Amino acid sequence: MTPIRAMATEGRAPTSIAHRRRSRWIAVVAACAAAWSLSGCGGGAYVDAAGNVVIGVTVAGQFAGYTPVAPGGSLNLAVHAGQSVAFDAGESVNWTLYVGGAAISGSGQVYYAGANITATTLSWSTVTVDTYAAYPLPASIPITLVATSTRDSAQVAIVNLLITN
Repeated sequence: MTPIRAMATEGRAPTSIAHRRRSRWIAVVAACAAAWSLSGCGGGAYVDAAGNVVIGVTVAGQFAGYTPVAPGGSLNLAVHAGQSVAFDAGESVNWTLYVGGAAISGSGQVYYAGANITATTLSWSTVTVDTYAAYPLPASIPITLVATSTRDSAQVAIVNLLITN
């Protein structure tokens, strides 16, 4: 019969159950604190110190940057027919799309001046506009998106989008 040998524990820190629970608890608290501190970022843009709505713009899947828009002010952008563009206000807003005088709130699709224009609300802050034209457009198509804050209806940002060939 072989005698049972004690395992060598030299150089190891004690790993009691209480020690492991305490380490796990510290990790959970740290993760929660990090998540809480990042939650204020809104995942997109924000309202800056001057009161501007800072809108994140992504064109054809490529992030173009953040653009500050003063309350009641506007952002002008041109895209080619067939490109998709996403706007992220970084705060809870209602997006309304205006095409040829017609208003589309939330998500919707319209065929206007030779192009299919689809607005899709992705989240409480983000909308995408997809465009498609089977043939060259006879003229550029101006559309307008209006972001109205759900917290303060006086906070309005306007995006003037021009669809070109």
